[in-house]
Amino acid sequence: MCSVPSMDSPDLPLVNGNWQYPSYVSTDNVSTENLIMPRGKRESVLDTKNLGYRLRRRKELIGRRTRVSDIAFVLAIMGIIITIIDTECQFAGAYGKNKPISVYLRVTTSITTIGLLGSIVMYHVIGIKLRLVSQGLNNWRLVTDWKDLAKLISELTVCVIHPLPFYTDAALPMYVSNVDELHAFTVENLPLNSIFTILMFLRVYLLMRFLVVHSALFCDTTVQSLGAMSNVNINAQFVFKALMTSLPGTCLISIMGLVLLINSYSLRMCEHYTLDNHRQTFFMQAIWMTCVTFLTLGYGDVVPRTTCGRVLAIGTGMMGVGLMALCVAVLTRKLEQTRGEKYVHTFVQQIKKDKSYKNAAAKVVTEFLTLCRLRRLGVEATEDRFVYHRRRLLHAVRDMNHSRYLRTQVGESLIGPVEINKNVNEVYDMVEAVKDDHESLKQQIENMEGLMSTMADQLRELKTMISGKNEEIPSNVATTGSTPVTPTRSMYSPISGEESTS
Repeated sequence: MCSVPSMDSPDLPLVNGNWQYPSYVSTDNVSTENLIMPRGKRESVLDTKNLGYRLRRRKELIGRRTRVSDIAFVLAIMGIIITIIDTECQFAGAYGKNKPISVYLRVTTSITTIGLLGSIVMYHVIGIKLRLVSQGLNNWRLVTDWKDLAKLISELTVCVIHPLPFYTDAALPMYVSNVDELHAFTVENLPLNSIFTILMFLRVYLLMRFLVVHSALFCDTTVQSLGAMSNVNINAQFVFKALMTSLPGTCLISIMGLVLLINSYSLRMCEHYTLDNHRQTFFMQAIWMTCVTFLTLGYGDVVPRTTCGRVLAIGTGMMGVGLMALCVAVLTRKLEQTRGEKYVHTFVQQIKKDKSYKNAAAKVVTEFLTLCRLRRLGVEATEDRFVYHRRRLLHAVRDMNHSRYLRTQVGESLIGPVEINKNVNEVYDMVEAVKDDHESLKQQIENMEGLMSTMADQLRELKTMISGKNEEIPSNVATTGSTPVTPTRSMYSPISGEESTS
């Protein structure tokens, strides 16, 4: 039996069968199994009460979610690449769609798709755990709603689409327009695997997630803290705006290149089975038509024939309109002058306007003096010389007023929100200084009033004392008689040990 001391000692470890009520006891002949708290119970307590554990757990979950996102992105890209290789080999006639190598490639795509679905589910589960740890809760129902479920279902639906590994004869009826006869349509079958191949490009959204989880703005703890304090959600939209602000040209070129390649290849997939000739060279025509549609030019030399191709053309046109608007916004911001450039340009313009105003004023003075000289010479106001110089004076006055107006406009164009804010701050500082001076002056006046009151009281007391002395002197003279007492020497002689005799 172990000897249990009468009082708990802090130098002994916490040991108890019931982990909720531990106490300090001796470790003699005690198994070490009781020293470890059950894992599930330990986590359920620590994730709500221990801040250090929550921070460490949050860091681990963020790292795990990043790795899961990387795995999902790699599996998605692998599936797309394998499907493109299989499709191109079939288009080139290297093998048929029912050959074993084609089946193997499609089975590999299915395997990567299964792994991708598992990664997506794991990503969302880790996200729920992150919210639990951040908010200090235990029940996952408290941090989830129908939006999370809808988002998970939509991602699984998008990522589950891939070419069927075995049933390759399935086809989808589709209207195809006739080039020779206008308004003539025929119905042809488009292989279902081709539609699934086109829809597989929707997995590209994982690229944005990959960039977000590896972005310094998303991973930095300082940015996350500032976002939480400022009520700003640090998500994919925030990262995209930050990238568009810092690297607008790179982002736009990357997006346009990605849209061009994906839409061109998808258009080729739609139109390949309806072309009788030139199937191998139609990819260049698809790129040309995608560019024309993307830039909203619409030459009409190459047009899609299938319904699938026309839907892709509509989507390409809508993407082009949106990206062109972004390009215009970026160019407008880049071509706008900075504050320093605006100051320099405005300063140069002010110098030019001042010079123009001085020249116009000099012309006014010159023409006025010329008119005065002509009048002294006796030239009549109706003569041609006098009228000529008078007309020039009027033009000079008009030019001087116009130059002064332009100079004022140039000065006002430099005033912006920054300058207004600066002036407001200066006025505020001046008002505060005047207020402080007023308070100091008020305090000094109050001190002077107190001092004057004290001096008045002292003067009043002094006056009372003087008036009292004046009243005492006449009364003493009346009691002693009219003859005043003349002091003798003995009255003022000092006493040196003996009493003076009167």
